[in-house]
Amino acid sequence: MNIRLTMLALCLSAAAFTADAQQPDMNVMMKWSKADLVRYHVVGVYQDRTYIASDGSGRADVSDRVVIDLTIKLSEMKLVGTPTIQNFKTVVSNVADYEPKCLPPVLKGDYEHYDVLSIKDAGGAYLEMQVQTRWPVVEVVQVCTGTRKPVPAKTETRPEEFGVISPMMFALPLPDSDKLRVSADKKSLISKKNGWTWTFTPTIAGK
Repeated sequence: MNIRLTMLALCLSAAAFTADAQQPDMNVMMKWSKADLVRYHVVGVYQDRTYIASDGSGRADVSDRVVIDLTIKLSEMKLVGTPTIQNFKTVVSNVADYEPKCLPPVLKGDYEHYDVLSIKDAGGAYLEMQVQTRWPVVEVVQVCTGTRKPVPAKTETRPEEFGVISPMMFALPLPDSDKLRVSADKKSLISKKNGWTWTFTPTIAGK
């Protein structure tokens, strides 16, 4: 997953969506333009079918979840303080071979799809997350013969760029799109991509 959603990029895309449409809500825009420190409660939920062995063999329905709390100084678009991160255990179900008639792979440990290890400023309104995926040893059937071979375990740690959605988006009449929508209670901004649903709930610090 590579989330390249910056405040600026999203503002520009939303402006394109709303051209020749309703005007921005100026009261909402003024509210957030006066904010300096904004706290974000970010919930990421993953649900998709993906491979569960380090060599790309085997498929399963995978769900995962991460919760992040962080503070952004909007005037500088900078991270303030140290974010808190909660990683949840990956849930794997409906494991199957690529060939439906073959016996399914057998996981010999836990598959962890997405653990966020740290978050830091990356410049240009980006944050950088260190993300880890861990594949266990997985026994797969060779050519449907019934003879199994072990696929070795693997741990991969990688950087991913991550952008926090600007609360200014609340002021725009967004279309109902998976790219970006406002929650029913008008308190959160929601973006879906590559199996992930990211929900950003901003609040003004001190209020």
